[in-house]
Amino acid sequence: MATPYSDVYSYFLPKLSDYSFFSLSKEELDANLETWLMTAIVKFKKCKKDLSKRDSLNKEFVEDLSDEEKNILAQLMIVDYLTPKLITAELLQQTLSTKDFKLYSQANHIKEIKSLRDSMKHEANQMVTSYTYTETRMSDFK
Repeated sequence: MATPYSDVYSYFLPKLSDYSFFSLSKEELDANLETWLMTAIVKFKKCKKDLSKRDSLNKEFVEDLSDEEKNILAQLMIVDYLTPKLITAELLQQTLSTKDFKLYSQANHIKEIKSLRDSMKHEANQMVTSYTYTETRMSDFK
């Protein structure tokens, strides 16, 4: 059996509240999701399934992925989704409030996004570690 990419997306999308997705066409959204998925695949080096075996035409993995594997890929996709949000022109520029002319610190906003991204990355690493050592026997350590 195969696992469609959409199965992984169904784990990824509920983790976000990004209403900008509604302004994208289905093709644009699918392209973004696939880009994040491909980057997540590269980072999931310890997967017990061969994630390189994919049918790009039908947008599916050849192997059957477990729910845990889909969830790990979704978590890694979140990290890749957040990373470019740290480096945007809008965040790097200081802005003035029209109401009271106070200068708002974009650095604080960037710091919060970085903290969130780092937290998501740590959680993904913990998930991969837990996945890796599940069903591992002491005889496997040589």
